[in-house]
Amino acid sequence: MISEEAVAARARRAGLTLPSDTIAALTAHGRAVLEANARLHLTTVVDPEAFVERHVGESLDGAALLPPEAAGVLVDVGSGNGYPGVPLGLARPGLRVVLAEASTKKAAFLEGVTRALPAGRFRVLHAQVQRAEDLADTAPEVLASRAMGNWERVLPRLARALPSGGRVLLWAGAEAEGILEREAWSGLRLLRRQPIAGRERSWIWMLERTPTVVSA
Repeated sequence: MISEEAVAARARRAGLTLPSDTIAALTAHGRAVLEANARLHLTTVVDPEAFVERHVGESLDGAALLPPEAAGVLVDVGSGNGYPGVPLGLARPGLRVVLAEASTKKAAFLEGVTRALPAGRFRVLHAQVQRAEDLADTAPEVLASRAMGNWERVLPRLARALPSGGRVLLWAGAEAEGILEREAWSGLRLLRRQPIAGRERSWIWMLERTPTVVSA
């Protein structure tokens, strides 16, 4: 079983000192994922130690890239099991998190998860989010994507919903380097690339929405 001690230790490794209620919420979320896994196939990582490292830890590493005062709406695109969106929102409490998920069963699971999280800070968007227009009622400041298929096409379209200076957090491998040079990604610039511990040639990529140039 996932322990609060393991979660707290992994948070410290990410450079985060989190209050006990946040550690408890992170632990409860992880346990809920493993309890529902046989029914919903939420993860292939079922060993508690590996789970804390891969899901909780990698998500908290992303949270550490955001400033402690980060605020506004964060959309976790293709949230699935709630990673990285739930840890991002718990570690950066100024964020209001939207867990976007197209699967009816997974969205229902996430609804149950959010009921145990701080009120008013997490909600589920049960929808196929593919274009900026799909986020018209959301006004995101941050987009996050981890283990989402077709991200290389979807994310640059969604990024048009971000304001100038809005951020994208992407968990991806070395292929992202070439993808980010494509014309579709020209509205985003790379701010930082952080290696993911224990995973060869995998990084968390943090990008920023650049100002839109309007021709005279």
